[in-house]
Amino acid sequence: MSTQLLTKNTEERNYHEQRITPNGTLFEFLTSPEEVGAEICLIRGTIPPGAAVPLHSHSDFELFYVLEGTVEAFQSSNGTPRWATVGAGNPLTIPGNTKHALRNGSPLPATIVLVTTSKLYDFFHEVTKPFDPDQLATPPTPEEIQELSSAVARYGYWMGSPEENAAIGLAPLSEQKQLPVFANPKSEADRRALQQAAVLGRIKLGRIK
Repeated sequence: MSTQLLTKNTEERNYHEQRITPNGTLFEFLTSPEEVGAEICLIRGTIPPGAAVPLHSHSDFELFYVLEGTVEAFQSSNGTPRWATVGAGNPLTIPGNTKHALRNGSPLPATIVLVTTSKLYDFFHEVTKPFDPDQLATPPTPEEIQELSSAVARYGYWMGSPEENAAIGLAPLSEQKQLPVFANPKSEADRRALQQAAVLGRIKLGRIK
């Protein structure tokens, strides 16, 4: 293999590195707006069991497709708030400026792909950090929540208050209790979940004993 090809492959691996969001969702940025030559991108996300994306809204559309597992989605449009369950093989459309939330109430990771705008792509890059498979998933710190809130304000987005999230059955981001899906298993059930996710190739595990 030539040095040029090795360099190209290394750059691609770094570019598509896995990153983790404040709520514990694992992101992989598959295609950037620059690669597409348009104001859209493609992202793969793995939502751990028990994790939720709190109530929020933004002007950007989001087109989801569930690859594995099940996702519960809340949308409030035309004055009609509702939760819907979206299983593998089904799409989910979130129009811009729609208040919405997501959660994974199942015992296994849920994997989705997302098509959205270049603006939301930039936002996701800003509020995520490189994924460390050896680090246990924990709720975000007050400082991390403040950084997220600042980014939301800069981008002109909206996040629901703790009271608004509680009204639709979601705990505040700081109180979400995530299962250790991306670290060492603590029980046989966790081990099975990790092994299934690894077989599916949706996440890169640091170690499974």
